[in-house]
Amino acid sequence: MFFYIIRRINLLVITIAALTVIGFYLRTRVAGDLALDGNVFSNYLDYLMAISQGDLGVTTGTAQPVFDEILTVFPATLELCFSAFILSILIGVPIGTVAGMQRGSSLDSTIMGISLFIFSIPVFWLASLVMMYFALNWNWLPVTGRLNLLYEIDSVTGFMLIDTLISDSPYNQDAFYDALKHLLLPTIVLATVPTTEVIRQMRNHVSDVMKQKYIKAAASKGLSKTQIILRHVLRNAIPNMIPHLGLQFSTVLTTAMVTEAVFSWPGIGRWLINSIYQQDHAAIQGGMLTVAIFVVTANVLTEIVTVVIHPIRRKELYAQH
Repeated sequence: MFFYIIRRINLLVITIAALTVIGFYLRTRVAGDLALDGNVFSNYLDYLMAISQGDLGVTTGTAQPVFDEILTVFPATLELCFSAFILSILIGVPIGTVAGMQRGSSLDSTIMGISLFIFSIPVFWLASLVMMYFALNWNWLPVTGRLNLLYEIDSVTGFMLIDTLISDSPYNQDAFYDALKHLLLPTIVLATVPTTEVIRQMRNHVSDVMKQKYIKAAASKGLSKTQIILRHVLRNAIPNMIPHLGLQFSTVLTTAMVTEAVFSWPGIGRWLINSIYQQDHAAIQGGMLTVAIFVVTANVLTEIVTVVIHPIRRKELYAQH
């Protein structure tokens, strides 16, 4: 396992190095905000030193440091992605468990048919649909933004739900519920695709667990179906889900760009799209580098955590050696 973790870390370092090479090319050849002295290698080292100190250049639109603007918008994206990710697990795991235990039945076919239908719906079309009904026609939820302009909440963490709770404002509870309302619609839209994938993966893993002999032994001992699910099925199926959940979080992060654009969510996705429209190359290279490094790091950490906590994956790893 030690050598496996070392290989994963090496892969992470090599991937980040490749990303910095792309960022260096964009910043020097496209953005042109780095002075070149003719030695490419020394210029690249200077670039690495600069980004290690948070120097990602200056935006042409606002003339502000790219790093400072990323620190402002990235927490909004993470708040939206974490909310959608948690919602997809809360919905996908129980439904996938039911489908896996009833595999081949009409209920299983219905669940998988609905999941496939929802999976095929384009995100931008679904976002427009829920916005039209829930916000415009029925006026149940806010359309855009993170908080009503009536509330003045100081940004401490960048996560609006946390900032409203820790604020010393007398109306912080009202602001918290308002932030929840603003978060609800984009969260539902963003969670749609990963929820269907969690259902599919959970169904497959539960179905595999149900074929094991210890499940039949547990049933022969007189354990109820609820006891079998809680003690054996979920305990053995959920660890197999961890690598898939890591990939789903990456999918959520990349899909968030479309959702943020539709709901005017002030995250890094909407900020990047505006930068592309304005041809702000410094902001584009800084934003893409930040998102790519975050996604790669999250995937590698997920793989390492899976091997550390999952005995079966650990045995498979030893068998490869």
